[in-house]
Amino acid sequence: MPFTPFHLGPALLLGVLCLGWLDFPTFLVVSVLVDCRATLVFFGVLDGPLHGPLHTVLGAAILAGLLTAVVVPVRPYVVPVLEWFRVSQPVSALRILAAAVTGAWLHVLLDAMLYINLQPFAPVSASNPLLGLAGPATVYTTCVLAGLLGIGAYGVKVSRQL
Repeated sequence: MPFTPFHLGPALLLGVLCLGWLDFPTFLVVSVLVDCRATLVFFGVLDGPLHGPLHTVLGAAILAGLLTAVVVPVRPYVVPVLEWFRVSQPVSALRILAAAVTGAWLHVLLDAMLYINLQPFAPVSASNPLLGLAGPATVYTTCVLAGLLGIGAYGVKVSRQL
């Protein structure tokens, strides 16, 4: 996506709806982290295709594994912040890994529908069978609506705790 924050919409909605299965902060972070390399390419810090190895199923899975290794020891320190936002969850390596993989693959799925240069199944295949499944306006609108629904779902969750 031209603006990485669009990915936060689906991540927010699914993160709130799946609090019992996915680690919320990990899901939010990975939804934009997949674009870290693309951002460096965009600003000329790195060379190569904009959507490189992190925009593949394999690359995203590796990124998810690395993120999990970083988040597991750090996650207990995030608990007070989540409690303040009323989205506290038990710390679980499995929940963190599930969020990292799911969020990274969701990012690849969304971008694969839009970009001709994206090869989501590389190195196995250079084709992109997801290209054009939905047009840019549909994907962007869906991301914005998901974000608004995510804010609403969060509001409902918090109001039930009061």
